[in-house]
Formats: sequence, structure tokens, C-alpha cells
Amino acid sequence: MKRLLPVFCVLFLVWPYTAFPQEYQDVTPGRPLKFPDAFHFQRDYQVQWWYLTGHLFEGKGREFGFELTFFVVGVQKRDYRSEFGTNAIYISHFAVTDAAGKKFYYTDNADAGAFDVSGASDTALRVWVGDALLKGTMEEMHIKASDRDKSLELTLVPTKPVVLHGESGFSRKSEESPLIASYYFSYTSMETKGVLRIGSTTFQVTGKSWFDRELSSRGLGKSQTGWDWFALQLDDGREIMLYLIRNKDGSIDRYSSGTVVYKSGSYRHLPVDDFSITVLDRYTSKKTGARYPSQWEVKIPSEGLTLKITPLLQDQEILATATTRNYYWEGACAVEGNVRGRAYVELVGY
Repeated sequence: MKRLLPVFCVLFLVWPYTAFPQEYQDVTPGRPLKFPDAFHFQRDYQVQWWYLTGHLFEGKGREFGFELTFFVVGVQKRDYRSEFGTNAIYISHFAVTDAAGKKFYYTDNADAGAFDVSGASDTALRVWVGDALLKGTMEEMHIKASDRDKSLELTLVPTKPVVLHGESGFSRKSEESPLIASYYFSYTSMETKGVLRIGSTTFQVTGKSWFDRELSSRGLGKSQTGWDWFALQLDDGREIMLYLIRNKDGSIDRYSSGTVVYKSGSYRHLPVDDFSITVLDRYTSKKTGARYPSQWEVKIPSEGLTLKITPLLQDQEILATATTRNYYWEGACAVEGNVRGRAYVELVGY
């Protein structure tokens, strides 16, 4: 989701841009996703995103995390003859965590798509916002992004089949209504290699990435305020996606859930009662004053897992007030416990 996005209901982030949802299709159960078409831009849904995060290592062991996301928010479905006609807002967020250097870099960008400066294809996997680009097929993806501080150019190859979250890809997000939902699928394990630049230094990197794809036409429910999303890649070959959608009264929506993906590529759904996430520590952002969780204990008794998740850097906060009009925390984390690994965590609405 980031996704959910959650990485998740990204309409919560970009709702001020949006038109009336009645012009777009709602997400409903029982509608099978068709591949490879589901990877392509889908004009009938008001908001959609392609979300990539990963853990990269250069030859001497130096570690980096990255996030590259693309959002398309429908404004209206009218056809224009003019290049200046706007049907959608195209948004990208690009962040790199330099664990050894203890630095976090981020950039966000938005564009209306005139003259193909930004856009998305409905016949191929291709979406771009300025210099940021995702293209490829179900078998191999290529991404690139750059700004003054950093750049990356990576090739990503899935090592497991597509994972359909929820009920065959239908991921309900609210007790309030079944229409508050998304179609949600992932590649949870992608071999990754390429080039990463920090400042004037270039690194040849390899690692593992996670790809999320979601489509929706609704925002969060009236009682909801945000979410916590976890993407865990464990050293024993399992991957785990978990999310908690938080209500304004402090409770957790009962449609919060997760997915366990096994080494074989098979997977199963996790209802919210099948796992627990306990906050062990918090920190207050000096940039926004937001008070975020900063360490967690995750327990999944049916999988025999008790895990501690700790950020590689405490401050991995993104201020995206010029694009999605919000700020949020999304960062690379270490996983310890009875299985080790790496994780990406997204925290929205704090």
C-alpha cells in the first residue's frame, strides 16, 4: 500500500485535487484482476499508484534504502483537443536513505501532463513524472529518478509470482462501507541491481525491492485518520505485509489486515486478529512536530514470529506539502527477533 498507497487509501493524501467520485468506477469485490493489464494505467479509477521500495548494498556492504512512487489522480475524464487540457495530476516521490552516512534525501514533484512531460500508458507498464520513470513488463521493470542530491537507475526482476492481497486483490479498508477499498497486488521479492548516486559519488548496488500497485476511487472513512503500513522481507524467504488503519478515537479499524508470502511464492491472508503490533518507542519530528512511532514489536503467533523493527535512521520524514499536501514518515528499517531481515514502514496521519 505506499503504499496503501500502502502503501493504502492514497486518496487521503490527495483528496483536495479530486473531482466527484461518481465519475469513476468504485472498487467492488468479485471483479477479477486481469494481467498484465492491471499493471497499466486504468482510466476508470480516480486514484492509482505504483509504489517501489527497496534495500540496496554496494560491494563493501554500505547500505541504502530507496522509495520511488508514482500517483495518478483523476480530475475528470473529458477528452481534450488541446495539449493544455488536464485529466489528471501526476505525482512522484523519490527518497533515499544513506544508512552509513546517516542522511535522508527526498524530492517530490507534480505535473498536469501537458506535452507529455508526465503521463501514464494504458497499453503498457510505463508511468513518468518529469525525470522519474517506471517502465517494463511483468517479467522485468526499470526505474530511474534524479535530482541535484541523488539519482538512481535500477533493474528489478520478480523472484515470486504476483501476490493478491485481501480477497483475490479486493482490499477493503473501512468498517463504514465496502466501497472504501482498493484493488491491491504486489511483487514482494524483486532482485535489484543498478547505479545509485549520492552527491558526486556513484555506487554499483544490488539488493531486493518490493512493488505495490493499487487502484481506488474513495478516500478514508469519516472516522479514520491514517495508517501504519509494514513491508517485511525476512532472511528465511518469507515476506509479510501488514497495515493498521487508525480511527480518530484511537481504535483500529477491523478491516486492517496483512498477507504472509512463503518462500515457495504461495501466500495467505492475515485478518487483524492474527497479528499484533506494539509501539516500543516514539520520536518527535523537529520539522513538523509530528510524534511518530519509532520502534515496534510484531507478533504473528500462527507463523511463530516475534520480531522487533527498528528504523535505520530516526528521521526519514517526507514533507510533500507541494504535491500530496501532507507529510509522512517512510523509511528503511532493520528486523530482529527469531528471524532477521529488512523492512519498509510507512506512517501517515500523525
